[in-house]
Amino acid sequence: MGIFERMMEYARQFERESGIPEEDVERSGRISPCEAELISKLSTTEGAVRLALLFSGSVQGVGFRWTNQELARDRNLTGWVRNLPDGTVDMEIQGAAKSIAAHLERLHAYYRRFGNRIWLESFDELPRVEGENDFEVRF
Repeated sequence: MGIFERMMEYARQFERESGIPEEDVERSGRISPCEAELISKLSTTEGAVRLALLFSGSVQGVGFRWTNQELARDRNLTGWVRNLPDGTVDMEIQGAAKSIAAHLERLHAYYRRFGNRIWLESFDELPRVEGENDFEVRF
């Protein structure tokens, strides 16, 4: 079972245990179609990549930037994350493709227990930044 399938099964299991009817679990869309596409792409990518990600949902005022920083540092990912004035969060993240996919999985798992919806609106591949060695919160 691939990482995407594990993410979806984990989400379905959580929702079933929460008492949500099975038919609603299938329609709930715990990750965006954009994120599903990204996870699929990352699962077949070898080596390091850099991505620009834009998140919406419950992403400001909930420690989202600091959680990303901690999770990224745990996986030796580099980049940055910042709040935008419109309530979304902008991120650039760099590292092994499979580590970035695992980062997204852990991010959802962390916020799911609080009922927060994290929605990936868009992603773009960027040139890698050589010499970058940390993941930081920007203001």
